[in-house]
Amino acid sequence: MKLLLIFSRSDPWRSALVVASLVLAAAVEGFGFSTLLPLLSLASNRPASEHSALAQIIEPVLSSVGLHPSTPVLLLVILVALLIKSALLLVANRQVGYTVAQVATDLRLRLLRALLCTRWAYFTSQPVGVLANAFAAEATRASQAYLAGVTMISQLIIVIAYAVIAAMTSSPATGVAILLGIVTVSILSHLVHITRAAGTLQTTLQKDAITRLIDVFRGIKLVKVMGREPIVAPILVNETEQLNTALRRQVITKEAVAALQDMALMSYVAISVYVCIVVLGLDLSLVFMLALVFIRMLTSLNKAQRQYQDMAEKESAYWSLLSTVEAAEAEREMITGDTLPHLSRGIMLRDVVFAHDTHRVLDGVSFDIPTGKFTVLVGPSGAGKTTIIDLLARLVSPQSGHIYVDDVPLSELDTTTWRRMIGYVPQETVLFNESIALNVSLGDPAIGRADIEDALRRCGAWLFIQHLPQGIDSNVGELGGKLSGGERQRIAIARALVRRPLLLILDEPTSMLDTTSEEAIWQMVAGLRSQVTILAVSHQQTPLSLADQAYRIESGHAVLLGPAETPRAAT
Repeated sequence: MKLLLIFSRSDPWRSALVVASLVLAAAVEGFGFSTLLPLLSLASNRPASEHSALAQIIEPVLSSVGLHPSTPVLLLVILVALLIKSALLLVANRQVGYTVAQVATDLRLRLLRALLCTRWAYFTSQPVGVLANAFAAEATRASQAYLAGVTMISQLIIVIAYAVIAAMTSSPATGVAILLGIVTVSILSHLVHITRAAGTLQTTLQKDAITRLIDVFRGIKLVKVMGREPIVAPILVNETEQLNTALRRQVITKEAVAALQDMALMSYVAISVYVCIVVLGLDLSLVFMLALVFIRMLTSLNKAQRQYQDMAEKESAYWSLLSTVEAAEAEREMITGDTLPHLSRGIMLRDVVFAHDTHRVLDGVSFDIPTGKFTVLVGPSGAGKTTIIDLLARLVSPQSGHIYVDDVPLSELDTTTWRRMIGYVPQETVLFNESIALNVSLGDPAIGRADIEDALRRCGAWLFIQHLPQGIDSNVGELGGKLSGGERQRIAIARALVRRPLLLILDEPTSMLDTTSEEAIWQMVAGLRSQVTILAVSHQQTPLSLADQAYRIESGHAVLLGPAETPRAAT
């Protein structure tokens, strides 16, 4: 029920409209159904003095609006009541449908907003599968839990409406029926608890399975080339079978509840009829009426319990999604600085210190990156070259020391504006299964086709793109699989150049290319130095021979390399 309160508070007006429509629909249905009593009294030709309390209430109500309680009139009232109830239910269900869709959308948007504002360190430790599962599966199951909860409330409202009708007809018989209903709910509550536990297990297993699946298919080429399918497959199969076990447990408990409810319903109706005829000595017309009411009431109660069971099964997805969102929100990136950045003189690092936990990666690094120059960083793996890139992009902050951009501390610059001035090419080329144009522009509406073509020409990619059947609208395939390594890298560089950045950062962009492609890429990059300031990380000789200056990053320090040292630095 806590889940329903949370969702209701998020959209109180729509929730109030839903509840009001459901209450009115139940009231109208109850009124229409209650006219059966006068109808039965007419059919049995009983005198008015022997009519039930409810019949004696309904007849004056009809007379007050000019309707004589005759058989055609009563049948017409029943028909009109059913039509009004259907209209009210349509209004309620329409709002429920809108709300269910909005609940899933709101959850997904909240997750997206939280993730887009999260600091970089969060992503380095968060499995992508957990986030994908939260966005796709958990948001859907959470909205379905809300739907089940609302449906449960609608059935309970109907139960209350019919309980009132039954009580006005025969309160002792109604007491017996309500007592039997409570007994049924109590007996079956254990199965609901089992379903809740199975639903929680399903949420955990599904999250683990999707995470594992994404990890495997990221490296599917490695798996296939090395023939590791027999090793990987059992892991996925085992997790899938565990998920299947949890789902089977849910199905068994649901079907058990449904079967027991049907059996209990018929038994309780029989008991109620026996009590009405033998114990209470009620007229057969009243017994018939009460039997219909009890069947409707107990059926709605059974439906309410099944919907509660469904909600209990799926609500664990909401709590799992909420924990993911709250974890992301707790890691929100704290952005400071409001000075508009400029890059006309250069970037300076002074005594910069950065540590991962207790390991000090940079220990007082100091060097300059002049504007309009090609600067290369070399050094062994783990020396801190990529960390320097992260510091310049403000993905992380130094524990001590300072970074200046045109003599202004980087921490005082507007972070968003500064990042938009950077073009970045990572070591692992990231291409989406979309067109070349979309991979270059990343969907930015401010970037036109002329801008895309210009960027592709500047990085030397236009030579092969113009021969493609669809040109820049050609699809690159999953992870750029339809292109060669050099072609993928040129598109990645075009993406970094398309917004005409002031600083171009390349993190070993040619490490996986052949010598010819590597030299061609670096020659092209070196030709851009008059247009953009370039900082590159590399272990290769070609960029060192083309660079204006090079630094070796080692033992936490930066050492400027002289001309005679650059060949040795590459090795």
